[in-house]
Amino acid sequence: MSTVIVSRAPPSNNANNKRASPSPRSSASSSSGTKRKFNSGSTGPSDSSSYRSVPGRKTVPGTAMPANGSHGNTATMNGNDTTNGKSSTASTASDRNFSSGSGNLSGINVDRGLVPQAIGCVHVKQLLSSSSQELALKSYRQAVRVALELRDRTTDISAFQVRRCRTCNDLLTTTLMCLQCPYVGCKKAKHAEAHARDVGHIFGIDSRSGNLYCFGCKDYVYNFTLEKIRMEKEDFMEAKKLRKRREMTSQLSPDDKQLVEKNSQAPPCQAGLRGFQNMGSTCFMSVILQSLIHNPIIRNDFLSGSHDSRRCQRENCLGCRIDEIFTEFFTSPTTTGYGPALLLTTAWKTQRSLAGYSEQDAHEFLQFILDQLHATSDAKSSSDVDYCGCIVHRTFCGQFQSDIVCPNCKNVTMTIDPLMDLSLELRDRKSDASKILGLQQCLEKFTSPEKLETMYKCSFCSTRQEVTKQLTIKRLPLVLSIQLKRFEHALKSNKIDDHVPFPMELDMTPYTTKSRLKKRYVYELFGVVCHQGKINTGHYTCSMKNREGLWFNFDDAMVTLSSEKQVLASRAYLLFYIIKDLS
Repeated sequence: MSTVIVSRAPPSNNANNKRASPSPRSSASSSSGTKRKFNSGSTGPSDSSSYRSVPGRKTVPGTAMPANGSHGNTATMNGNDTTNGKSSTASTASDRNFSSGSGNLSGINVDRGLVPQAIGCVHVKQLLSSSSQELALKSYRQAVRVALELRDRTTDISAFQVRRCRTCNDLLTTTLMCLQCPYVGCKKAKHAEAHARDVGHIFGIDSRSGNLYCFGCKDYVYNFTLEKIRMEKEDFMEAKKLRKRREMTSQLSPDDKQLVEKNSQAPPCQAGLRGFQNMGSTCFMSVILQSLIHNPIIRNDFLSGSHDSRRCQRENCLGCRIDEIFTEFFTSPTTTGYGPALLLTTAWKTQRSLAGYSEQDAHEFLQFILDQLHATSDAKSSSDVDYCGCIVHRTFCGQFQSDIVCPNCKNVTMTIDPLMDLSLELRDRKSDASKILGLQQCLEKFTSPEKLETMYKCSFCSTRQEVTKQLTIKRLPLVLSIQLKRFEHALKSNKIDDHVPFPMELDMTPYTTKSRLKKRYVYELFGVVCHQGKINTGHYTCSMKNREGLWFNFDDAMVTLSSEKQVLASRAYLLFYIIKDLS
């Protein structure tokens, strides 16, 4: 699992140290709510506080830098400001202090034994209240731009050169860009720390994420003003990528248009509206395949030829089997049930626990099929789930954030992990365990602060305390997959068969780190998977919305027209929501 841990000092009355909106959390799904387990290669967490790991490695940030290696509008160590490569002779005294190599940074005491008298990182607070504030914010903006703009340029050599440690030339480890000069140093060999000790430049910006590291505190630190700058730049970069993607897909040359028209055929009027034959307790497979077929992002990716089964040379490739199903469903006028024999045998060979005709859990099969689609994708650009270019991570991957607050010093330790789906408990055992919660209530419970039972040692004040932990969603995926944990495995296995209310439109804004912002994150329901029967045996059906906005019920090979009222009255086990507005 790819994890970034940031320890940030607590919020104070100072506006610069107020904590940004609640941090995110997402649960890579827990299998404790499922009725049968099997290993799917990448193991998921066993409860809602653990998270499922997916292969991946983050690409790194940066932007093309000046030839001298500078990463922003920073002052030189000689005291002369350097702005976009142009030297300014009218440098102020505060600018010279900001770039000075002395142990005091504009009056900031960098004594390693300093005990802060105020809440928050005392070094950042002193910097932002000094005469160097304006230059520091300007330099931080430039460094964040560097960190974020090159993040997706994984094939660009200049991106690696920007992040290269100036001492050991290491390209692959985490590096920190000095806030006060053009130096870039690695954390692994402690070259960044040596630079801070020798020159007195105690602030570094993570070249992968733009987070601020303080060598005075020896940790990543949080500041409301700086975090707002970073988040605004991150939102701007996401919007810019979306606009570029739209321009690339909308501007076809006359030759390209002619090529598309010549080699394309219009799908049947009911393309994709087809059931699956039950080949012996394979209803769990049918409902998950229907959720992929009716997922607009997955559907468009496969129909665009991203994975061509005729050219793929892999043995036992699940991506090829899915591609064959899409081809059959969207090119054939046949409406009779499709028998996924090849997919079934390939799944048996890939995952031995699937072999045979015993009943399996639909949620675990979803995890398995997504792992396989990731593994067989030709678009993988990185091993990091946050920046992987495969269709699985572009569709389902988000980020959640865990905040642990020390009651003694109010320090906040932040952990960021990938999110592939949410697994939600249906009971509130602290109040009324007999009451079944609705979907929004489950999300509120999931993102509400809770006290940890174990004693936690604070990295800031070094005391052991009972701490509070809160999970919220930092970055939402395009498609939100939610598991309602109906299967309970305690002293006695039990299935919750009550109706759980859920909406057609779900506003996820209150459960994110950006909940205080005006932007709303509204999702629209397009798929519901239901389980009928007992915990050890039963049958899966699903309801899916087609491209015309009509709801259909799929019971193996039988397809019938449904309605929103019938869908909302169903006893859902899995819910699939898609973001309503991509802007």
